[in-house]
Amino acid sequence: MRHIARKIHTFASLYRFSIACAPALCVAAATPAHADTASAKELAKVPGVIFAHELADVPGKNLVVSKLEFPPKSPQQSKEPQQYLGHRHPGSTYVYVLKGTMRLGLAGQPVQLVHAGESFFEPVGAIHTIAESASATEPASAIAVLIIPDGAPILTEVEGQKK
Repeated sequence: MRHIARKIHTFASLYRFSIACAPALCVAAATPAHADTASAKELAKVPGVIFAHELADVPGKNLVVSKLEFPPKSPQQSKEPQQYLGHRHPGSTYVYVLKGTMRLGLAGQPVQLVHAGESFFEPVGAIHTIAESASATEPASAIAVLIIPDGAPILTEVEGQKK
C-alpha cells in the first residue's frame, strides 16, 4: 500500500511542477532563440523567395525557400537549340516539382524529366545547365529549398552553356 501511495505522491509532485513551469515553457517556446541576421533578411527580399531564415543549429547558414514558375515552351523554343545562362548555388539545393513536368540538368549529366511529385537535387557548386517546362502547352512550377551561407548570393551566373 505504501508503494502505491509513494507513486501517487510522486505523480502529484511532478504534476504540480509541470503546472508551475508551464507558463515559463510557453514564453520560452514563443521567443526565438535569436533574431534573423541581415543576410537572411536580405535573402527574403529576392524575387521569388517565399521564406528565408538563419539556421540556429548550423551557424553561418540560411534556409531559403523559393517558388519557381516556368511557362510552356513556345513551338519555336522547342525547335531551336537554346542558350541558357547556367548558374550555380553556394549550397545544396533540393527542388520539388509541384505542377507539370520540368527539364532539369546539371553540367556533365543527362537532362532529367522531373514530374509533379518528384524531386531533383543539386549538390553545392554544381553548374545548373537547364531549367524549363518540358511542355509546349503546360507550365511547370516547383519549390526550391536551398542552404545558403551568410552573405552569399542565392546563385552565381556562369558563362552561357549550350543545351
